[in-house]
Amino acid sequence: MDTVTVSSHYTVKIPEHFRSKLHVGQQMAISVDAQGRLILTPLEQARTILDETFGMWADRTDIPKSGIKYMDQIRRGHRLKDLGLRKK
Repeated sequence: MDTVTVSSHYTVKIPEHFRSKLHVGQQMAISVDAQGRLILTPLEQARTILDETFGMWADRTDIPKSGIKYMDQIRRGHRLKDLGLRKK
């Protein structure tokens, strides 16, 4: 495991052996996983993943075009059942 120090300007020095994976000026998406680790993902990689999944359900006739309507259909009645106000 490598350790780095965050400067007062919120910058870190990337250890030498990680630099081959990064490019100066490269845009990165940053997120935090469940364990609190920072995850850096190159934006071009994130876009590629999104492009691969775009439209994967476009031909489905059982799913409404509106995601909100679809989720409303899935959730319909579940809250009442969970509260014991409607029979299962």
